[in-house]
Amino acid sequence: MRTSGYGEIEAQPFLQDPKFKKRSKWSEISSGWRLSLVYGAGASTVVLLINLGVTIWSSTLTKGEENSRDRQSSNRRVLFQGSCEESRKLNVILHIFINVFSSILLAASSYGMQCLTAPNRAEVDKSHAAQRWMDIGILSVRNLRGVSWKRSILWFLLTMSSIPLHLLYNSVVFSSLSTMNYTVYRIGEQFNDPQSAEMIKRARNQKWDNITTEECITEYGVAFLTSRSDVILVVDQKPKTNGSNIFDEWAKYHDLTVGEGCYSTAYSWICPGMECDPQGCLSELSKYKKEANDWRPYQDRVKYCLSKPREEICRVNFNIPVAIGVIIANAAKAIILLYVAFKPPEEPLLVLGDAIHSFLRKPDPFSKHMCLASIHDVKTQGAWASIKPSRWVSKKRRWAAAISRTRWYVSGSLYGLALGVAIFFLVWGITALSGSHSAKTLWNMGFGAITDKALISGLSPSGDNSDNEILTSVLLANIPQITFSVLYFQYNGLFTCMLSAKEWSDFGWKRKALRVSSEPVGEQRSRYFLQLPYRWSVPLVLLSILMHWVLSQSIFVVAVETDRPSMNIYETTADGDYTRKLSWNFATCGYSPVAIICVMLVSLVMVSAVVITATRRLPTAIPVVGSCSLAIAASCHHPDGVPQPEALYHALKWGVMGKSETDVDGVYLHCGFSTEEVGEPQDGLEYQ
Repeated sequence: MRTSGYGEIEAQPFLQDPKFKKRSKWSEISSGWRLSLVYGAGASTVVLLINLGVTIWSSTLTKGEENSRDRQSSNRRVLFQGSCEESRKLNVILHIFINVFSSILLAASSYGMQCLTAPNRAEVDKSHAAQRWMDIGILSVRNLRGVSWKRSILWFLLTMSSIPLHLLYNSVVFSSLSTMNYTVYRIGEQFNDPQSAEMIKRARNQKWDNITTEECITEYGVAFLTSRSDVILVVDQKPKTNGSNIFDEWAKYHDLTVGEGCYSTAYSWICPGMECDPQGCLSELSKYKKEANDWRPYQDRVKYCLSKPREEICRVNFNIPVAIGVIIANAAKAIILLYVAFKPPEEPLLVLGDAIHSFLRKPDPFSKHMCLASIHDVKTQGAWASIKPSRWVSKKRRWAAAISRTRWYVSGSLYGLALGVAIFFLVWGITALSGSHSAKTLWNMGFGAITDKALISGLSPSGDNSDNEILTSVLLANIPQITFSVLYFQYNGLFTCMLSAKEWSDFGWKRKALRVSSEPVGEQRSRYFLQLPYRWSVPLVLLSILMHWVLSQSIFVVAVETDRPSMNIYETTADGDYTRKLSWNFATCGYSPVAIICVMLVSLVMVSAVVITATRRLPTAIPVVGSCSLAIAASCHHPDGVPQPEALYHALKWGVMGKSETDVDGVYLHCGFSTEEVGEPQDGLEYQ
């Protein structure tokens, strides 16, 4: 082998093998880390096409305003209209798909961002010359000052494209329900007046249900009446009295109003004297059910009820403007990833194996005589020229040592803040509930189910503009989504750092080939998904999908439309009943205490996984270099200072590579990587 200058290779017999000849541009793109980037860009493009196709198809469906009195909902399309149970199931399934797509985009974006911040060798050398080090193998914001301005701009644009995705995506699809406006009739049990007789005739023709008073309170004691309409209260009537003195009706619009001031619910009439105290009525419903035999909502005792059954109208809606926002962000992300895939950075050092490969091939002149330098040494000893040969201490560090205090502090602070907000919101939400706060009561409220007990009031709804109300609710409901996305980047970074330290430490007890991001050569091995083995990366992605989905069920958009009779004599059904039309009521955010508890449980599992992993001991006492480029370079020198261009294609082991000619002082020359046999460092001895 001949060399020219410091580490410049003129001839490498190992590379003369035809197997390692220069490949075409397409061959380079279709292998190694570039292929993973192409896959990420391709996945983003597929998600974009799905989003675009679904949006175009949805635009041809029924508008939210059709068969509706309001004209503020033309931007909504109805994906499904039918029973509330079927609507709920479809909504859950669609949100699972949305969160799978969201996690795919998040993973692809994370991959692209790491590729853009990964330095090449020239950038590392430039930073070392300025006594700065760069991160290797992790997504690093600090690297932005050392990479080209073009890559920094692309990184910024890729980051910005994630914000609307995680702020809007889960609310592209939202469910709405229609609550019935109905009339309450009171008639005497003898039906001996014309009005009562006419009402009973209509009830029989339309097959109204005969239900007990307890059933009546149960059926109508809900804020969102979806399966019943008008009700006849059949009350006591003294013998030989005219029922016309009893007959009465209360044709009120029982809208649930969310906001400030006095408001009533659809069931306020059940509780006499509590028309302006819906929470009070809610807490008294169980009492009225127990005393149903003496129920007197309108003075007279009710004997039984005749209830008009109605077909449920619950909808799964598609929000066109929100979908367009998602498509724009998705398109920007796909274009950037495709550009990076086909105009990739020049030979970036993406993973630990890439850095070792580069520093063995061309040793770093700024890290000589410091083979035991750790990331802690580089950070604490100031000027690098002052770093002296180190004394070996045979102490195995924990995996946590690979993570800087700053990263631990930032990650812990963000998680603690997010958990604190979740706990506060849960306590506030439970406290705001009327009635029992028992675990059984919370469980019966359902997982992600809409209930009037758990609505966020005080959002100052616009009242006559459903689109504005929905947008406000969308932004509020998705704040947890974007918060978790930030936390996920930190979470993924913690595991990347620790597993990189494990891979580094393994070189101290067994001989292994480098794992590189480019096409493997010789005994080299292909990389994982960047630095994470699949047994770690796959569970992390699945946890991300699970958390995003649970978050979407913990706080969500609630849209309510009111089903009202048209009151037009020319718009009637075959049985003489008025046709009914939907009109916009309100949109706000609902929350599910059970889902919030599940979010906290999943969070605790994720944190426990980090803590348990961080407390494990590394297999050897090799200095922990973390992601520090200088510390990595320091272990890649040969005792004679000559590059090892062929060693990097074979299995390597870290250890003592040679002794000094005069061993009287017990000073060993060097520790590093070698294809030859290496010795074990000895406690108390210095290595350089």
